[in-house]
Formats: sequence, C-alpha cells, structure tokens
Amino acid sequence: MKKHAETIAAYLFLAPYLFVLVVFSLIVSIYGIGLSFFRIDLGFSGATFVGFRNYAQIFSQLANPGLSDFWTSMGNILRFTIVVVSVQTVLALILALLLHTIRRGRGAFRTMFYVPAVTSSVATSLIFLWLYNSEGVINFLLSLIGIHGPDWLNNVFWALPALMLLNIWSTAAMFMIYFLAALQDLPKDVLEAAEVDGAGRLQSFWYITLPLLRPTVFLVVALGTIGAFQMFDQAKFMTNGQPLNSTLTPMLEIYNEAFLNGGFGQAAAMSMILFSLIFVVTILQRRLIDPGTRR
Repeated sequence: MKKHAETIAAYLFLAPYLFVLVVFSLIVSIYGIGLSFFRIDLGFSGATFVGFRNYAQIFSQLANPGLSDFWTSMGNILRFTIVVVSVQTVLALILALLLHTIRRGRGAFRTMFYVPAVTSSVATSLIFLWLYNSEGVINFLLSLIGIHGPDWLNNVFWALPALMLLNIWSTAAMFMIYFLAALQDLPKDVLEAAEVDGAGRLQSFWYITLPLLRPTVFLVVALGTIGAFQMFDQAKFMTNGQPLNSTLTPMLEIYNEAFLNGGFGQAAAMSMILFSLIFVVTILQRRLIDPGTRR
C-alpha cells in the first residue's frame, strides 16, 4: 500500500512536466507531421491534402540549390554547425581542464566563465551588434594596429563567421560545466596508476582521460549540434538572414515561409526534413564518438 502511495505521489509531482511534454511537444510534433501533407495558404484557402507534394517541391529545388532559400539555408547551417560545434567543444574542454587544475578561486572563475551561458540571447545579441558595428569596439581595436575592419554584419564573407563567434562565446561556458563535472568524476586510481607507471600529463590525458570522457564528449557534441541546427534568434534579430541570404538558417526560413508567406504546409515539411537531418547526424555522431554505447 505504501509503495502504491509513493508511486501515485511521484506521478503527481511529474504531472505538470508530463502535461507540458505531451501538449507542447508530443501533440504539436504529431500535428506538424500531419500538417506537412497539406497545402495551407493562411487567409486565402482552407487545408488541402496534397500528400508528399510539399516534400517533392522542396527536393526538386536541389536541381538548382543556389536559387532555393531553403537549401541555401541548409548549406549555411552545415558550415555554421561544423565550425561552432568543433570550436565550442574544444574550448569548453580546455576551460574545464583549466578550472579543474585551479586550486584557489575556482568558484569565482567558474561563475565568471558561466555568465554568458545564462545571459539572455537578446541581450548578448544587442551587445554584439554594438561590437560588430562598423564604428564599434572591434574595429576600433583593429585600427590601433593598422587594420581596417569590415562592416561585419553587412559583409557577405564576415556575417556568418560573426554569428559563429557569438554562439561559440555564449555556449562554450555551458558545456564547460559538463566537462568539469565529468573530470571531477573520473576514477582517481586509474589516473594515479598511470602517473606511477611514468605517463606524462599529455600521455595521461590522451590515452586515459580523453577515452574516459567519450560519453561526455558525445553529449556535448550532440547537444551542440542540435542547438546549432536550430539557431534562430541571433540570425533573426541581428541580420534577418542578410546580406544576400548569407546568414539565412533553416529555422529562419521556416519562420518566413509560415508567418510571412502563409505556407504552413511547406514550412512543416521543411521542419520534418530538418528534424530528419538532425536525427541522422546525431546517430552518426554516437557511432563515431562513443561506439561503446551502441545497443
């Protein structure tokens, strides 16, 4: 009887979260899948079942992807994801290793490094809009060493790298905490045995620490990849996909198609394609980074 009461109490505590999960995730996802098989021009016509026509129309644009906003955005986000996830993972690991070795002031340094992760994305975007201004701080500092900086967010070549730098700065600190927790949980006897056997710090890190961190590396890379593929707010707020669609992302194009063009069915199909790509990439990352977790 006591066990049943504890089970009921547990489900009561979980009920608010389960309600949000079912209503705003599960039901919405199923509705989005169904919506992708319909043509809906909001305000002009009702829903018309078109089957896979939305998907066929999107994939037909692959014949000339340069003229397709969606496939242009996919190319942008692939470059964005590769650079951001690689750099933020390495930077997060380096920061975690530094904090792990610091004996004094660890809490203060950890708080200082973690501030970007808890700062509103709108606030950080405003700060970086000021920094990236053609007359902003970055170009002023470059001018001190004789370099004429570009108009970062209005330059086709530099706009996407500028957003990459912003995302690396704002996310590396969060993943640093993951690595720091994993480092503190490593078996000390294994590390001490390696030290007794004469392994140097670099050898110990490469052959012992890094393999033991594989599950955490996979977690960081997977979460970073999912977040990068879904990047929307900075692209919308700072550049709106410009100049010349160089910062257009799939999420921004889905937003534009749904709420500016009224094509909710087409936008839902784009969402399903993006979800499928994220799913496949995550599975591949798991097999490559942490093959021991396969079942």
